[in-house]
Amino acid sequence: MFKYHHTTTEYSCGIDLHSRMMFICLMDKEGNILVHRNIKGNSFEYFLELVEPYRHSLTVCCECTFNWYWLADACLDAGIEFVLGHALYMSAIHGFKTKNDKTDSMQIAHLLRTNLIPPAYVYPREKRAMRGLLRKRISFVWKRSAILTNLSMGVMTIGHSPLNSTNKTRDRWLGELKDVYTEPIDKISMEASMHMVQQFDIIIEKLDQTIAGHTRSNYFTEYNIIKTVPGIGRILALIIFYEVDDINRFSSDQDFLSYCRLVKGTIASAGKIKGSKGGKMGNGYLKYAFHEAAVLGKGRNPEMRKYYQRIEAKKGKFLANSILACKYGRAVYHMLKNKKAFEFNKLARRAA
Repeated sequence: MFKYHHTTTEYSCGIDLHSRMMFICLMDKEGNILVHRNIKGNSFEYFLELVEPYRHSLTVCCECTFNWYWLADACLDAGIEFVLGHALYMSAIHGFKTKNDKTDSMQIAHLLRTNLIPPAYVYPREKRAMRGLLRKRISFVWKRSAILTNLSMGVMTIGHSPLNSTNKTRDRWLGELKDVYTEPIDKISMEASMHMVQQFDIIIEKLDQTIAGHTRSNYFTEYNIIKTVPGIGRILALIIFYEVDDINRFSSDQDFLSYCRLVKGTIASAGKIKGSKGGKMGNGYLKYAFHEAAVLGKGRNPEMRKYYQRIEAKKGKFLANSILACKYGRAVYHMLKNKKAFEFNKLARRAA
């Protein structure tokens, strides 16, 4: 179910935002178009000139595209109310037979003035850089994992058994890997991959220290509350903290679980459930974090392992981990809401 933004200003401005231009459409409450034109170069100064007569009671809205940060910050600095529209939900509400920048900006303005904008979250600017740095760190880890997988599989292509990396330092494992190859060209390829892994190691460690140090200095309480959950260490706690930001933006734990991609929507007709949908709607980083935490938690914590085994006996192996991840998400929601550390008995009681 959509949750719509309620517009209180007299004038509404819809913007179809692009990287080098933006088409604006400004309307009054009756839907009369007052300004409708293209602004090349995304000049915000020129935009302010066009909307100056209506600026005292104006709301600006654009869809959630990759480049909305600057527009939100500029509107905030200018004292103009800004609404970020959820692109996927908005496309489900409106549509023209002919689609172009002019009609898109007009339709956004219409949706805004009639209170039909499903809002997306305007992530605060003071945390954006750190969240972006953390996401870059995650992408580096995934790229490093891909290279390590390629190195591990490479030894099998030449008939060698896989090299066990358990309880070995990275340098020792790479040294053993180097001894496997005899062909000069294969050695060059392997050494190039090894060099990339070592560079990723250095960069990722540096990013870890920067992000964790900043978070401990500025958000000590929330960060340490999340870390009390079995299976959630330093990195997973950072991912959850920066992707959630303010837990109060979720009205219920069900909304939070939906945002984390831990539950799906349903398709119903004539009183019967026909299937599910929306599995990829929400935050993929939070889904990754809670599923990873569930795997680590059941492996390292005896109480959690017994609890998981009870779920597995009832629901089966394939559903058990998803259910446990969902329980983790609900637990973190209430922990951040009430500013209390993890209590296993409360998680187990909710599932009983």
